[in-house]
Amino acid sequence: MEADAVHEQVVRIDVVGDLIAREPHLDHDIVFGMRAHAFLENRLADCLMQAWQAGQTSLLRPLGE
Repeated sequence: MEADAVHEQVVRIDVVGDLIAREPHLDHDIVFGMRAHAFLENRLADCLMQAWQAGQTSLLRPLGE
């Protein structure tokens, strides 16, 4: 988990920060992308947790079918 947190900060500072510094006109697009990513990641997590709590697979079809 700690490595993930470190990598997240590296991406935010080194990658996103550098991109905004070089191309500030992209700031709204970058924020939109970050929000869209978080929204979809949360939806996926909700679907997975609901399926697992119900004792069901989260896949469209169980493996092996």
